[in-house]
Amino acid sequence: MENQIVKKAKVYSRTNFFNKTYCVFKGVPLRAISRRKPHYRSESGSTYYYTTKGVFRLSNHWGRAAKCNWRLASEIPVEIDDLRLGYADWVDFRENLGEDIDAYYIRVDFETKNVSYVHRENPEYDNIAVLRTVDATRKLIKQIKNLLDTHKWAKYYEYDDLETFRKEVILKLINTNMTLNELRRELASQQY
Repeated sequence: MENQIVKKAKVYSRTNFFNKTYCVFKGVPLRAISRRKPHYRSESGSTYYYTTKGVFRLSNHWGRAAKCNWRLASEIPVEIDDLRLGYADWVDFRENLGEDIDAYYIRVDFETKNVSYVHRENPEYDNIAVLRTVDATRKLIKQIKNLLDTHKWAKYYEYDDLETFRKEVILKLINTNMTLNELRRELASQQY
């Protein structure tokens, strides 16, 4: 029996969550911190409120934060001056791998037309979506949003139902290493 090296998952807490991590914070209303005093205020003005299970972050900027990638998933409207409050459990934090490492995959909700990126250590990862670097992921997300929000691109192709065609095109981009230009050429060649 071969010895297997098992990589132990890093444990995050208030002392290290801000050091090269990826996390999706869940939006919460401001009243969740109404009786709390901030434990830390960053140079950029974000405030942090620690609990034993996780952290609240009140900020007007999400996405890249120093060497972290912190997203906010929220349906809660902005309440004060672009400030949004998010909460994440310590177990929700993942190591933010290097810029050149394929660490993210793309997920699309076709009903809401919401496109997001997810860390490869997400327990819901299906091993079908292609893992990409952070920059490649961001570039593809922009292209997918354009495919979702417009229909002009589709006028060059024959299809029965635009929404079904749109979904097929986007899933092919997510689940293969094919570029949008390569896919367009493939689709054009199928038209004849």
